[in-house]
Amino acid sequence: MDLALLLDRFGDPALLAAGGAAIGLAFGFFAQRSRFCLRSAVVEFWRREPGEKLAVWLLAFSAAVVAVQALILLRALDVTGARQLVNRGSLSGAIVGGLVFGAGMIMTRGCASRLLVLSANGNLRALLSGLIFAVTAQASFAGGLAPLRIAISEWWTIEGGASRDLLAISGRAASARASWWPRAGGSRTACRPPRSRWCRCRG
Repeated sequence: MDLALLLDRFGDPALLAAGGAAIGLAFGFFAQRSRFCLRSAVVEFWRREPGEKLAVWLLAFSAAVVAVQALILLRALDVTGARQLVNRGSLSGAIVGGLVFGAGMIMTRGCASRLLVLSANGNLRALLSGLIFAVTAQASFAGGLAPLRIAISEWWTIEGGASRDLLAISGRAASARASWWPRAGGSRTACRPPRSRWCRCRG
């Protein structure tokens, strides 16, 4: 059934609630069964002891990347209006935020998703850590820590659009590589600058 028909029939609130519940249940089930945890994957990678935690994380990450890029290439998913690509990005915010998140993840002995699963299992340490994480995230977004976050994010920025699109970047790189090779059936051929008088370009 078309998404527009579902929106007209049930409305935005009901459809969003049902979709969130379905995705949340699926995520909770698979995260609990697979014991998905970014911290454990990082620890295994750092110790050079690859195990099931690193394998599960790599599988989840690669599946998400391949699926999304495949949907974009098949024109089944339009991300041209996504704010993560359209708006100006911050590399300094990503670096500093990633370091802070990683340090907190190590100290709390679990990433955000793992803390959520452990909280559902009755782990009070994970519940308290998750609450502190949520309050700090909200304060950084629109609270007392927001000015500091904005200041850090302005240190190193990148323009939105194609400069943040991996497909566009890889497409330009592929076009640049292809320009060095003869074009099939074409009369013009680009070649590398000749190193000697014996290197010629076909006319």
